[in-house]
Amino acid sequence: MSPILQAENLSVRFPAGREGWFGPKREVQAVSNVDLSLFAGETLALVGESGSGKTTFARALLGLVGHSGGTMRFDGADIAAMNRTARQAMRRTVQMVFQDPFGSLDPRLTVASIIAEPLRIHNIGSAATRRERVRALLVQVGLPPDAASRYPHQFSGGQRQRIAIARALAPAPRIIIADEPLSALDVSIQSQILNLMAELRDRAGLSYLLISHDLAAVHHLADRVAAMYLGRVVEVAPRDALFDTPAHPYTRALLDAVPRIGAGKRVPGGALQGDIPSPLAPPPGCAFHPRCPRASSVCAVEAPVLRVLAGAHQAACHHPLEIAA
Repeated sequence: MSPILQAENLSVRFPAGREGWFGPKREVQAVSNVDLSLFAGETLALVGESGSGKTTFARALLGLVGHSGGTMRFDGADIAAMNRTARQAMRRTVQMVFQDPFGSLDPRLTVASIIAEPLRIHNIGSAATRRERVRALLVQVGLPPDAASRYPHQFSGGQRQRIAIARALAPAPRIIIADEPLSALDVSIQSQILNLMAELRDRAGLSYLLISHDLAAVHHLADRVAAMYLGRVVEVAPRDALFDTPAHPYTRALLDAVPRIGAGKRVPGGALQGDIPSPLAPPPGCAFHPRCPRASSVCAVEAPVLRVLAGAHQAACHHPLEIAA
């Protein structure tokens, strides 16, 4: 099966000014040589600490930030080589749900105008069919049709995120990129939005690129999981394989850091030592080696490449943890 969205050796760099008055220009390597593919009907989750490059990678796929190297493909076609018509058609079929439901909705517009905006931009349907589409989408995401005449400030955070999801669904996309869609919501609302996303995926055959810190949500929704560290993908595996037998020490540390309930009391998870290094001065070799309990001398000088360990399980590590064949 061919991927519908693919990044090959994708890199994103940002200028970061000079070091001192007369020093050399510096750059932040936000995303470094990432290879990832998303298949039809699949949910691919990106996990990692804040500052690992997950959101920048997603925004580069949408063209919201420029990329400095590599190739992005949609249905096998190089996105950079697309003409204006093809690029517009691609943007119709790849939509995004942003992290903050309070900041991603225009407070001056009614809900009907917000949801219908992609339809107007892509010249889909008449005014009457757009109104009907808005009503149908509101019902689909669990909101009453009369919500169309109200404004974002009249809704709770969970309801606003439902409105944002309805807006993303309006042009009938094939892919939705969801950037931390649960993080700004109350815990009681998160499960509702998560179940809604799963239901919409199954009903409409959507593909999701899910960016999340919430490993419980990832376990519930994802088919495959990719762990990112300092702009690089360090492990990719089917969900169950990654959660049961992670191969990269960083992925193991992320899973160990999740608080657990056991033996009648709350058992705190493990914690990584130190902080994520600055992308202005990443460590040589494997970027994770200063924090890695398995690091050796080779890790400090040679960057590991992503390689297949077993089946569809890949990791970029000189000393991977043992996994089941």
